[in-house]
Amino acid sequence: MLYEYLKENYIPGEPIFAGDIDIPGMTEENLRYHLKKLTDSEIICRFEPGVYYFPKTDIFGERMSMTPDTVAVHKYIMRRGKRVGYYSGYTLANRMGLSTQVPLTQEISSNFAPALVRKITIKNRQYLIRRPVVEVTKENAPVLQFLDCLKDIEKCTEMEPEKCGRILTEYARKNAITKKKIDRFIANYPLKIYKAIYETEVEYVSS
Repeated sequence: MLYEYLKENYIPGEPIFAGDIDIPGMTEENLRYHLKKLTDSEIICRFEPGVYYFPKTDIFGERMSMTPDTVAVHKYIMRRGKRVGYYSGYTLANRMGLSTQVPLTQEISSNFAPALVRKITIKNRQYLIRRPVVEVTKENAPVLQFLDCLKDIEKCTEMEPEKCGRILTEYARKNAITKKKIDRFIANYPLKIYKAIYETEVEYVSS
């Protein structure tokens, strides 16, 4: 029963979180037993307690290990195909091209953050997980990332404000970020964000 459920819902290389498995009539104890059985028979692999996966194979037929970043993305950013978070802080600034610094600790804002701010370790990789200002959805994630960049612009970038403004303006155009969308969430951010908007001369898309 469990094997069929997993094959139907997960692809090779995708993290399987034990807490996400929902099979009517299967108790937690029964679930642990069957997960161990599938692991012992090498049908699935155990990444760490509560996290499993169907292994991918490389061109030589060797099993490929799953990376901590893959687990983090599936746990905190795209949970079962649903957008629940986004990269933030120094990580976001680097990915947006606002900073050349590559942070050692990945920063993520997620609906699944265990606390307001929590540093966690997945295998040997550290992550800083924050609660977002509002619940993250597919629709609002680009807007929240845009506002996060402006909020953190003084600490997360070494570039001139005008250059940051050009990068963020291009991002706003690419993601159809309008003033109306900004106004829905900007009240959740500190007042310094208005200073960042003024200094960067960032432009939104016309409504």
